[in-house]
Amino acid sequence: MKKAFTLAEVLITLGIIGVVAAMTLPTLIEKHQKKVVVTRLQKFYTNINQAIKLSEVENGPAQYWNIGENGQQNGLDFYNKYLAKYLKTVSKTGTIDTDEMDNDGNLTGNIRTYNTVFFTDGSAMRFDANSNGLDINFYPDGHKLFNKKLHNGKDTFSFNFRKDNTAEGKYTVEPYTFEWEGTREHLFSHPRYGCKKNAVANSFCARLIQYDGWEIKDDYPW
Repeated sequence: MKKAFTLAEVLITLGIIGVVAAMTLPTLIEKHQKKVVVTRLQKFYTNINQAIKLSEVENGPAQYWNIGENGQQNGLDFYNKYLAKYLKTVSKTGTIDTDEMDNDGNLTGNIRTYNTVFFTDGSAMRFDANSNGLDINFYPDGHKLFNKKLHNGKDTFSFNFRKDNTAEGKYTVEPYTFEWEGTREHLFSHPRYGCKKNAVANSFCARLIQYDGWEIKDDYPW
């Protein structure tokens, strides 16, 4: 006579499996999300700086490129002239209107227009010109760009291209580091730009990931 599991035993087993899955699945999902973010951040950093190097062959040293005055149109002109042909995108540069937020992260009711590019891996870049370069927000998941409120350091990351970036002799796109003192601790502790949970700016988060060798460490405020 063959032994078989009773219905009660099967239900108990399924219940145990369900509990284990409920406990481990969120961790696995989060680990996957972090991997996607890091992979796309590093890929973006590599690709856009490779584009700058390729463009320099045609357009001369980046330190002499013309950015123009502040504004959305100058950012678009700069991108089209110096970078567009060297980056693989699924849509041409366009504009997306988004609700503007104040320094406390609250919606102001105003609409701001940005230049936007969607890349082939699903990520996106939104950018605008400033007096000596480009301010860049990178979105590992481009679809989240349409959300009303995003979490900086998770959904979006700050980069810039600066013509006066001579401290390291670089004219490249780099993670945002304005007022950074050069230590890992200061990437967390800066009162406005530090990478910390529930902060408004979180502008140093891309630099923190880069500083840690393109890895999200256990103390990262995910």
